[in-house]
Amino acid sequence: HGTGAFCTNTYDDIQQHNSLHPDKPLTLSPSFSMLSTFRQKYSISYLNGNSNTAICLVLDERWPAFCKEYLRTSLAPYLDDPNTIGFFSDNEIDFSSASVKLLSRVLESGKKDHPAYKLAKEVMGESDVVTAELNDKYAGHLAELYYKHIKQALLELSDGRPRLLYLGSRLHGKPKKMQGVVTAAGRWCDVISINYYSSWDVDLTTMVSDWESWAPDTPFMVTEFYTKALDNNLDNVSGAGYAVPTQIDRAYAYQHFTLGLLESKHCVGWDWFRYQDDDSDDTSDNCSNKGLFDNHYEAYPWLAQFARELNYNAYRLIDYFD
Repeated sequence: HGTGAFCTNTYDDIQQHNSLHPDKPLTLSPSFSMLSTFRQKYSISYLNGNSNTAICLVLDERWPAFCKEYLRTSLAPYLDDPNTIGFFSDNEIDFSSASVKLLSRVLESGKKDHPAYKLAKEVMGESDVVTAELNDKYAGHLAELYYKHIKQALLELSDGRPRLLYLGSRLHGKPKKMQGVVTAAGRWCDVISINYYSSWDVDLTTMVSDWESWAPDTPFMVTEFYTKALDNNLDNVSGAGYAVPTQIDRAYAYQHFTLGLLESKHCVGWDWFRYQDDDSDDTSDNCSNKGLFDNHYEAYPWLAQFARELNYNAYRLIDYFD
């Protein structure tokens, strides 16, 4: 048990806690923003002026060297920390959205001299229609370059020894349903990270089974999920978490969802998002009941009880499903 990805600026505090309490350490997994850092370092413009084509940056010839340089510096505090499980290189890269294909974005840019455009035309071949299959192939090629060079940089930094796990980039929305992207992540990541929202059930028969067939040798981890209840004083407008009427329904939802994950042969863990509710003093209509704890640092009793019950029995449940 430990902390998830979004503990920016507190990783040092967690490590200090662990040094003072070696008998009860918290695991940590630092999260980075490698694509945006790469763009800022070299003042590179987005292909279409929008960050929704950020993944095309990996076609820049400086990407492999940047990965080595970036990880050498960023992983220095964690490489030999036994409580650091691994790292995330980015969060929710936009390989495509539900409504707009990445391949379409690139072609519509009209930047014919750009390597991303040239690759797009090569993928299109004689076709004049951007199909889901062609888009998947295109996104998969870029995902391959993205994950490959990060993993190779990690191996070089680690002298070929698996000192940290590469946990990927937390696929979300459309990308987690794209075979080319998931296959590339499975080839180079140690764990495929998935942000799994807006669902009461774990879809074992379609989406999860797809992940297992597309990346059969690589486990996955759900790195964000939560359920929000509507029986509190928060507006609950923001966030993608599944909405239920009451706090006890949140407790049922936790067990129902995680039982589905335990039933999968490939899931190796989950992170609840988040520790504490959004700030109830926020006046921007951006506060929701996301937390295991409220804003007075009190645990939601039903959720805490049901989560504890399942967590303590996780391995027995796996044996049962097996």
